[in-house]
Amino acid sequence: MDEYDRDTGVEELVNRSLLTPNKNEELLLNKLQGLVTNMKWSPTDATDLFIALLKRFERSTTNDRLHLPLWMLKMLHCIEINYITPSWRPEKGKTLIELVRDETVTDENLKKCLADDPEKNLDEILEEIRQQKLNEIDEKLLDDVRDIVSSVDEDLTLHNDGSQRSGLKKDLLELCQAAEKTHFRPRLTQMVSWCIMALSKTGRLVQVGTGEGKSCIVAMFAAFTARRGKMVDVMSSSPVLAERDLKEWQKFYEDLNISVDCNTNKQDKELKKCYECQVVYGTVEEFAGDWLRHHFQRKDIFGQRKFQCAIVDEVDSLMLDKGLHVVYISSDMPVLQHLNPLLAFIWATANQFSKIGTETTVGRKYPFHHVVLENITKGKYVDEFTILQMAEDTGILGKGSVRDFRKNPSLLTEKTASVTVNQLAKFFETAESRFPSCQFALHCVNNDGAIEELNKGHQIEMAGRQRVPLLLRNGGFCQYMYSGEESVQRAAETEIKRALHFTPCELSQDKSSCYVPGFLSDLVKSKLKVWIKNAFYAQTMTMDHEYVAETHGIVPVDYSCTGVVENNMKWSDGLQQFLEMKHQSKLSDMTAITNYMSNVGLLQKYGDQIFGISGTLGQQAETETLQKIYKGIKTCQIPSFKRRKLFEVEGVIVDDEKEWIEKICHVVIAQTNPTPYRAPRAVLVICETISRAKVIHQALGGKVPNRKLYINNNTDNTTILKELQAGNVITATNLAGRGTDLKVSDNIKEAGGLFVVQTFLPKNARVEAQAFGRTGRQGSPGSAQLIVCSSHLSKSLTSVDVLGKLPSLLQNMTVVALDHNLFVKQLRMYQMSRDEESFMSLACIALHILTETSYSKIKTVKVARHDHVEKSLPRFLECDIPVIKKKEELFSQYLDVLDEVYKSSNNKPADSDLSALNEFWGMWLLTSFNENDSIMELKNKLTEDLKTARTKLRQRESPLSNLHYYTAFGNELQEKGHLRESIEIYTKAIRQDHCWAAIAYYNRAFASLTLKDGHQDPNCINQALEDLENALRSVELYCEQIEVTQRYSKQQVKELHSESITRFDSHIIARLKRPFEDAPAHQ
Repeated sequence: MDEYDRDTGVEELVNRSLLTPNKNEELLLNKLQGLVTNMKWSPTDATDLFIALLKRFERSTTNDRLHLPLWMLKMLHCIEINYITPSWRPEKGKTLIELVRDETVTDENLKKCLADDPEKNLDEILEEIRQQKLNEIDEKLLDDVRDIVSSVDEDLTLHNDGSQRSGLKKDLLELCQAAEKTHFRPRLTQMVSWCIMALSKTGRLVQVGTGEGKSCIVAMFAAFTARRGKMVDVMSSSPVLAERDLKEWQKFYEDLNISVDCNTNKQDKELKKCYECQVVYGTVEEFAGDWLRHHFQRKDIFGQRKFQCAIVDEVDSLMLDKGLHVVYISSDMPVLQHLNPLLAFIWATANQFSKIGTETTVGRKYPFHHVVLENITKGKYVDEFTILQMAEDTGILGKGSVRDFRKNPSLLTEKTASVTVNQLAKFFETAESRFPSCQFALHCVNNDGAIEELNKGHQIEMAGRQRVPLLLRNGGFCQYMYSGEESVQRAAETEIKRALHFTPCELSQDKSSCYVPGFLSDLVKSKLKVWIKNAFYAQTMTMDHEYVAETHGIVPVDYSCTGVVENNMKWSDGLQQFLEMKHQSKLSDMTAITNYMSNVGLLQKYGDQIFGISGTLGQQAETETLQKIYKGIKTCQIPSFKRRKLFEVEGVIVDDEKEWIEKICHVVIAQTNPTPYRAPRAVLVICETISRAKVIHQALGGKVPNRKLYINNNTDNTTILKELQAGNVITATNLAGRGTDLKVSDNIKEAGGLFVVQTFLPKNARVEAQAFGRTGRQGSPGSAQLIVCSSHLSKSLTSVDVLGKLPSLLQNMTVVALDHNLFVKQLRMYQMSRDEESFMSLACIALHILTETSYSKIKTVKVARHDHVEKSLPRFLECDIPVIKKKEELFSQYLDVLDEVYKSSNNKPADSDLSALNEFWGMWLLTSFNENDSIMELKNKLTEDLKTARTKLRQRESPLSNLHYYTAFGNELQEKGHLRESIEIYTKAIRQDHCWAAIAYYNRAFASLTLKDGHQDPNCINQALEDLENALRSVELYCEQIEVTQRYSKQQVKELHSESITRFDSHIIARLKRPFEDAPAHQ
């Protein structure tokens, strides 16, 4: 560059404001800081690199001073995307700073050197394994691994047939040859992983980085184990992954003459054939469900297959996050339909409570005289007309109103419509004077919408009696006020119990009571509080967060871990039904679980032969927890086959949701647009819930033309997961996290790889690492950043203890701004003068800024999350796991009893007996299981109770006093032609509970008339007519209760649906028709 050009550049710098940084200068400092905060560079090392780069620029005779920031940005970007740390050394053995200082290395060669990374050799891999603190590997094992892998690698390289090899060397060589023939030559890290598992006498949990080829390791080890005569079960975290891996590696197994299949989407006959294979792929849920079908439903599915070896993919998710998940086969228990009216009334009651402000909840509106009457001490002879007469005497009601009410009670609403809050307050003062036991704290809603106390300090509380908080409303109404969840739930329980009646009993005429058969009373009394709690919880749950509405109903979403829509899952204890009422979906009946298998229970059946692979085994506390549950299992972390190049941009937490959305959009747009130092990239945005993913997707709008939404596994997502091109954006849930392999074009890799934005703080570091693991795979570059809204954090992470540690954000921002401006000023002065003094000043300022430890909210919250995870693990281990194990031991005991039942009946027990026994066992679990009892106490109690139940069955008695059992048994007798005996059994059903004995009445009449063989016996006909009349009354009660279900479930339901007739309505109509259209003559 000639002198004229230099002077022009200086003049341009002078004319620019020294305190107005441009974009490149701001980015330059940010990238230097990123070396320190995110790439393990010390402030001193980062400053030395900055100085070396400045001097390298100075040495160039072609660089214009104006180009310094941009030139340095390109160099720093190359360092960043290739994740070059101070300890990095290429094959030449020089550090980065030494290479920058080397005048013989051109800029292009330097960049090429940074990007080129060879695969690690065997010694490097083994040394990294040796250095890992959590690895349970001894030197003897490492020596054996070195010997086996080095020999096989040499044979593969030289194309030796391996005829001279024996033992594990021969096994590994044959497996690698098959893999190379059908797929690719396994890498050294894959061979090392296989070796460590093959040399382990007991189970081994291996951490293999995301994108490092876990499916190859799984296939090779499964084939090895199968060739040794064991049945191998390969468990994936989803059916999609299981089917994908089987399809991908089926040719490999065929080449080795190993039979293999997948247990997903198969009927019973297909399953039996499937389990005859040496290797079976599938999900934990399918393996557990098939075991239940075999042992509980007595279907011959497993044949002779034993639990010999389990290979578990994504082992941390299945053992920790989903360890307590329970699989069960739905048992038909129609009697629980009787609970629907009660659940609907609970739902309606919960909806009558509403929040005013943040601390106060109010209940339904009551007429003022009902409130006074309810709070008068018992023993006083006072009725509602006494209270209304007081109101007339005090002038609230007009003269003669009470007389009119006695004649026509419906006039009350009209007469009280004009009553004001102030009039009510005066009336309550009169009531308190007349009835001293009535003491009220009166409130109203003022003009600002806040609650205001009217008679504060007016009353003196009576000894032992508190004033009842009341909110007065215009129109003569009052609402009870509550200050906490427990008091609200107690109030709801009191109201529900008023409407609840157990039959047989006298039926009310008001058509609004809930009638439940008496044999369900123990269940209702033990579960009522839980159901009420769940009704209030259902109010807080939201669509596209915890659940979605599919065509087949309300379906849970595993939003916190996998993002999977769990089609075969349902909530228990009424929660499923409350959500169905909330959205007017088809109402399902509650179920009593009579069979189950947890993930933990299933995996423990394999003893110490569990081999797990995951990209994220977790911290020490998590691996130790796994080892305490699954005895004899050791862990090992396998290095990546190439140096990993994942750059984590410093995460941010914002306080406002609007700002959160804007920040995400800003980052996405910045990454998908080109800059002077890189081409455009592709972005994956992972959101916590479906609803937030939709919000972000919409907010990006026209700003990002190539955007796709990946939120539901029930839709065809094949086009979404194709190779990503520059500018593409996928907005997704955790569905795009664990197990998803996103391919990106070479152009994106050159620009820095896929950029992942995690828009929430996952519940543990493992889920976070899985999301970040979608990029920076197999030695390719990639970046990731957390952008979190503080209002989305859990309560445990937004506590005063955590947020109280945060310094003043404003003060921090001010200091940062001043430092940045000073750096920019000095950089421009250096560009103008290039003297030693300005050079040294710039270096000192850079060191100062890089040394400043800026406070990180995200790091503080992550520490709190880590503490929370560590505290929750002991509960998982000491409380949750023992409860699951107790239930599974009891279920095992029940299976033994079922064996006896089948043996004693030549494997053909009566359907009614089997149904009654299963029903008894299911109810026993709900009403008699106490997790605080010892397992011996529970087993002894179950033994005695099952013995009594079986004795009753032999005597043709219902173990639960369930009239429907007698009806079912009577039907069996009638079908066999034993009419006289069937009449006796129907009579038992009627005596048990005549209110619900419609079918028993009807079939007794039918059997009696059939028994007479057409003879017109007047007594028989009269009895039959009486039975039919009683059957009709019972049907009317059934229909009335269905109408109660419909009425209460629709009370105060928001307009969450657009159809005038909902699926819920259609279902109710079908049930109303059923007694008349669906009941066969002989039922």
